[in-house]
Amino acid sequence: ILFSKFESTQWNILPGVVLIGVGLGLFVNGIQAFSGKRVRYLLPILIGAFLGITNAMIILMMDELRVIIMFNAFVFSIIYFLGARLTFGKDDGLVGNLYWIASSLFFMMALLLMARSLSAFYMEDNLFKNFLDWPVNGYTLMLACVIQFFVSVLFVLMLTAQVNQDLQSMATVDSLTNVLNRRGLQDSALKMHAICKRLDIPMALLLADLDHFKKVNDTYGHLVGDEVLIVIAKTIKNTLRAGDVVGRYGGEEFCILLPNTSESEAVALAERIREIIQQKAISIRHVKKTTQSQSEIHCTVSIGAVGSESVGYDVQRLLASADNALYMAKNRGRNLVATNTGIATKSAYHSDEVS
Repeated sequence: ILFSKFESTQWNILPGVVLIGVGLGLFVNGIQAFSGKRVRYLLPILIGAFLGITNAMIILMMDELRVIIMFNAFVFSIIYFLGARLTFGKDDGLVGNLYWIASSLFFMMALLLMARSLSAFYMEDNLFKNFLDWPVNGYTLMLACVIQFFVSVLFVLMLTAQVNQDLQSMATVDSLTNVLNRRGLQDSALKMHAICKRLDIPMALLLADLDHFKKVNDTYGHLVGDEVLIVIAKTIKNTLRAGDVVGRYGGEEFCILLPNTSESEAVALAERIREIIQQKAISIRHVKKTTQSQSEIHCTVSIGAVGSESVGYDVQRLLASADNALYMAKNRGRNLVATNTGIATKSAYHSDEVS
């Protein structure tokens, strides 16, 4: 009896099932790689081996096409449900929309395969031939092929959109500090200018410059200087409110755009940033001759603040006024916040040194 099982025509299904399993494993890996997650390279082999072994056992034990179709359709539907879950609610913009479409298509495919599995499960053995001859099977197979085609096209579109998004990010984000670069700042400033002017709400701009940053580079080296810039950028970013924008304007200078903010509110925020940076101890590792040591650096920052109520909404005028205020803060002793009308910092302590 066992020998006769090896002569069953159901064995013809086995290679195709294994290849489909490997393909679905690659499909899951592709989604993981596209999402920037860890890729499990053995997954396609494991899925293919699992389907091959279980189908062989079904043929040897039952030799029923109904059970084979029911089992395989169920496993395939689970994998498509996983694909729908992995692409559900990812990102915003064009890439996010493509993710939503992909998730919907995967979900439709999963439901289609689950329906096929349930139909095979509830069909009586002696009527299974009628199930195979059922016209709906042709339509479901055609629909599955159409969905697969659209999924393939969608992956190409997703890849293209992701590449464009990455290129856009490279063009507008500073690679060291991970905040906006000068071009990104200009784009954000123009958008903010248009929105604030249209809604007739104030906007403000801060220009912050690290004090004696050259001394950091000369004392500890440029690698440590880069670490300091990264920490300062992160500190400023974490201090800002939702909707505020920070970018690296050049060297050790940062520009902060503040929508719906008056000049007095901008000064208060600048004071908070100045105090947080002044109190922050930045741990660094540096090499002196042949030995490596760990130190703490304390930095200070000078900030120029200006609001649209004093100079208008024009971005260039805001920048020029903030630059003048920053020059005043530097000229009066550093570690200060200044506006066009004078020094705003009330503290009596102003540190000029990097310790």
